[in-house]
Amino acid sequence: MSKKRKSLLQVLMIFSIICFSLSSTGGVSAEDGQDSIVPVEGDAAAEMVNTALNAVENGEVDAIAPVSAFGLEESTVYTVGGGVTVVTVPLHGDYSLPSNITVFIDENDTVLQTNEMLVTKNEVGNFQVETYLDGSLVKSEDSGIPYMSDEELLAEEPSEIQPMGVKAVAACIGVALGVGGTIAYLIAVACGGSCVAPTPVTAPICAACIGAYAVIGTGGIAGVVACFNYL
Repeated sequence: MSKKRKSLLQVLMIFSIICFSLSSTGGVSAEDGQDSIVPVEGDAAAEMVNTALNAVENGEVDAIAPVSAFGLEESTVYTVGGGVTVVTVPLHGDYSLPSNITVFIDENDTVLQTNEMLVTKNEVGNFQVETYLDGSLVKSEDSGIPYMSDEELLAEEPSEIQPMGVKAVAACIGVALGVGGTIAYLIAVACGGSCVAPTPVTAPICAACIGAYAVIGTGGIAGVVACFNYL
């Protein structure tokens, strides 16, 4: 493993661990723990978005979603410590609302990792949730939820918190982001297996799920990741 990969892994492990520790005593608000996750705006953000786009267009990184689906003007940019910047670009076209491509970039504008969460309509009419790491499929799951339009998803209200399990995670995410139960459940399905107890293998995927949070709501990222404590 290269030094850059090791550095990124360390950052993501720290990120995931911090996020989980935030809710260990309960009563954590969505704004807690944001010091290590800082939004980037203006020209600095635009520059990082261009860096990510150029890497995809030049074939420097593997991406599943076509550039034509990129919602570049709606991109979000964060620094997450260790000299790593995260660029999240929402995906449109054939992709449902939570879909995004998230690119991790170091201080030398080198792409360290690319993650994609692709939510589509499958052959039986349900939401299909797929996650990719550097262009390789990590997870593909039929959510069991009938497909809905983006407008229908946005019209849903946050759900009540259930006792435990995936539904509890989804309800917590819904409250943290202010979104309906279906969107929250799709995020829980995509990220849950990786975010239960971050390890060197799963931490990169768990941390990359911030992309789904970034394109959906305005709630604190750390507060949302902490929702996986309900599993």
